Amino acid sequence: MVFKTLETQELPDIQSVGTIYEHEETGARVLHLKNDDSNKAFTIGFKTPPYNDNGIAHILEHSVLNGSKKYPSKEPFVELIKGSLNTFVNAMTFSDKTIYPVASTNQKDFMHLMGVYLDAVFQPLLYNDPQILEQEGWHYHLENVEDDLIYKGVVYNEMKGATASPERQVYNQLTRQLYPNSVYAHESGGDPKAIPSLTQEEFIDFHQNYYHPSHSLTILYGDLDLDEAFNALEEYFGGMGRNEKETRLDFEITEPAETDFTGTYSITDGDNPEGKDYLALSWHVNEPDNALDSFGLKVLEEILFGNNQSPLKKALLDAEIGGDIDGDADEIGFPTAFTIMAKYSSADKMDAFKQVVQDTLEKLVADGIDQELIDAALNKITFETKEAAISEDNPRGVLYAITSLSTWLYDRDPFVNLKFSGYLEELAQKAKEGYFENLIKEKFLSNAKRVAVTLTAEPGKSDRLEAETHEKLQEYKATLSEEELNQMVSKTKELIKRQETPDKPEDLAKIPTLKREDLNTEAEEYPIETLNLGEQTHFYHTDQFTAGIDYVNLYFDIKDIPAEDYPLLSYLSSLLGELATDKYDAAKLQTQIDSHTGGIYGSLALYEDKDKQIKPYFVLRGKALESSFDDLMDLMKEIMAHTQFDDTSELLKITQRLISNFENKINYRAHALAASRALSQVKALAKLGELTDGIDYFNYLKSVRDELRAESPSDLPEQLVGALKRLLNKNRLNVLYTGGKDRVEEVKAKVQSAFDNLPSEPLGLPAEIQTGEKQNEAYVTAQDVNYVAAGADADGILDYNGAANVLSTAFRYDYLWNEIRVKGGAYGSLYNHKRNGSFALGSYRDPNISNTLTVYKNLPEFVENLELSETELLKYIIGTMSPLEQPKSAFSKGLTAFSRLNTGLTKDDIVQLKEEILATDSSKLNALHEDFAQVMDNSTVVVIGNKTQIDKEKDLFDKVFELY
Repeated sequence: MVFKTLETQELPDIQSVGTIYEHEETGARVLHLKNDDSNKAFTIGFKTPPYNDNGIAHILEHSVLNGSKKYPSKEPFVELIKGSLNTFVNAMTFSDKTIYPVASTNQKDFMHLMGVYLDAVFQPLLYNDPQILEQEGWHYHLENVEDDLIYKGVVYNEMKGATASPERQVYNQLTRQLYPNSVYAHESGGDPKAIPSLTQEEFIDFHQNYYHPSHSLTILYGDLDLDEAFNALEEYFGGMGRNEKETRLDFEITEPAETDFTGTYSITDGDNPEGKDYLALSWHVNEPDNALDSFGLKVLEEILFGNNQSPLKKALLDAEIGGDIDGDADEIGFPTAFTIMAKYSSADKMDAFKQVVQDTLEKLVADGIDQELIDAALNKITFETKEAAISEDNPRGVLYAITSLSTWLYDRDPFVNLKFSGYLEELAQKAKEGYFENLIKEKFLSNAKRVAVTLTAEPGKSDRLEAETHEKLQEYKATLSEEELNQMVSKTKELIKRQETPDKPEDLAKIPTLKREDLNTEAEEYPIETLNLGEQTHFYHTDQFTAGIDYVNLYFDIKDIPAEDYPLLSYLSSLLGELATDKYDAAKLQTQIDSHTGGIYGSLALYEDKDKQIKPYFVLRGKALESSFDDLMDLMKEIMAHTQFDDTSELLKITQRLISNFENKINYRAHALAASRALSQVKALAKLGELTDGIDYFNYLKSVRDELRAESPSDLPEQLVGALKRLLNKNRLNVLYTGGKDRVEEVKAKVQSAFDNLPSEPLGLPAEIQTGEKQNEAYVTAQDVNYVAAGADADGILDYNGAANVLSTAFRYDYLWNEIRVKGGAYGSLYNHKRNGSFALGSYRDPNISNTLTVYKNLPEFVENLELSETELLKYIIGTMSPLEQPKSAFSKGLTAFSRLNTGLTKDDIVQLKEEILATDSSKLNALHEDFAQVMDNSTVVVIGNKTQIDKEKDLFDKVFELY
């Protein structure tokens, strides 16, 4: 037998049976999580410890997907996606490991994905093709001798964006100080300053050392053909022999020699640095051997920092150590560190920060933690883990693979963290014996393995460093001879030629793909039952298996409320469940929510139907086990009807957190923000989205913060009371219940009873919603990269049909991928075309602005000249069908049913779209070029990015703003 069985365990928490196998020749380990989940998953992982900050593991992760022995096209990964029904395809670099996960509900497709990934990781072409490192990592870029010399590379630009985040800088410094003599002291993603030191020789050596079957860990998940999967593994494991070189990631963790670090991070030049420093404390708290403490620390994190009323977070906020406080038990790799971070602080508060933490923790140990607080935290963690086990929104097989590797990678039991119920039950029992108080003493108060980091805000730092890099490159260029310069130009052009040269048809033909007969035009029906709730309102029910969880959403119709009130409504939705009510103070309310429910959250939901009528709702969402439904309804009524807004100090704390959350969006999702902003200038629905979750809302939050900080009294509490009073109207309230049909009457009756006392006021006429002012805009941030977006209203110009959807696949995985990422050096791109005519383009962590806009402008030309063979067309068709086959959780099915009801979308529309996709031919695609030209002519541009680059391109913009 090629694979021998080592161990089998029942894993009821994840409804699986786990078996560990060993490949007899190489010693490679395979974990099979067997169950009836049709969403099969494969993950192969390797220990990839970085030895410095050059990003070698991260760049290698990108590069192995740039061609392999069996699949020698430039990017088989992208070609594979075009012709796949995958539900997940990715590659990820962590601090000490690299993993390659895929998932699909189609067995044939699953084996294709698995085969291409195995060939990529074990037989990549990077050994003999240095241009792969140059493209994905870094290279000197000089297209003409007279040009400025620059660095270019996908990972180089990705990390310029990633490392701009002050939070990431804080965590990097903490791990450097806490674990200075380990692999965790290095930036595994790559520091842009160090990436250009990486050589081809190092690159090859790293792959040879770590990408051997003997060092691999494979996780197979779901209802799959195990023999077929083993045969695929044997093709790459067989004949490789056993590599006895051992890579150990565990190490002895000692007290750090340096316990305090001070540095700076960049804010925009000219920005006021006052109150923008970051303070952090971090302790080494655990290793993979102690599973109980691993779960205990997650629960302790919830106890101490779960919300603004949690004891340590509240103490730090009340002492005004920072405007926002985070606490996090972070499994960095082999070590786990517990970090407390204060944002919007000042460096001179570090001593007070340490003292408040010390005093609060000592008091909790001396007085004991409130048992109700412990029970609430345990209930919340238990609910989340159980709900995750039935969710399909993220492939469970990929999540469980990552979970198993959190111990398996360090030669520990891979099943430990998949058996969470037993540990949570043990924690509940030990909590009565002082477990969490002892955990605080051991992990914090008596623990000398602690460091502190202070990062002060430095205006213009990133621009200064970028200018220094640019100057050094020009100085280096000046040292080169004419021959050397010509060689550099020649090398740059050779790389561009490689990027522009199409793959050979015979190479593309080697990449496996599905066939037309593997596709179908079936679509899942999401039935929704409509019952009367009031005279003008409805109770909607979607019958789904939810494992005993009731999901209840209260939808308050707000179609008559004017657009200028939407920022206030969005703000109000974030406050519900966070503030005191008539019955509970804020801390008691949080405990009640966590003790009896899976969470209660406010939000806004915005829909547009086929007649262009906007249907907006103010939403309060709640979920609980059936046994706690009465508690859920009592709490939802209390929150919705009796929240108090007079504590302006608490309002300020929440506002600071909301601002902090939005700033994280700027660091990680600015391409989506820019695209939404562009759309808001041409689509009324998008304008509402901008007012509730975009840059307009961010500006509103900042104005609220300033108002709450001002000495003069604020009328904000009165505004919030008035807004809530306006919402509390029987004629606004609709309900969506997702759960079993046997509970419909009971749920409906209790909702009616809870809100029976609401007044019944007639709603006004629907408010007229206008678009924003159409203009090209730029928003300056403290980043060295850009997020370049264009938006247009394609309604009545470009039909949303099968051909347009097939083109969207061609744009994402051909035109934009090649022009924006491969040739342009950006990390990624965005293309979005929706049924309501919303049309958006975007780039992510992009070194360019005008070049990217030129790519967008030339999109119609690409459509006109697109020539596809039948094989290429079929790939695009399959790739277009893939998003329509994604599995959904029960709750998501409920939301989808409600969305379809409000937008007028039906199952027949999905079937028709699938039929149109399958009927698409090349002539239908080419014929759309004029439509795309008209759309692009009507587009508007929004850029979020680097000040220096925006200043250089200022003629492109009607308005330039500071984003922060």
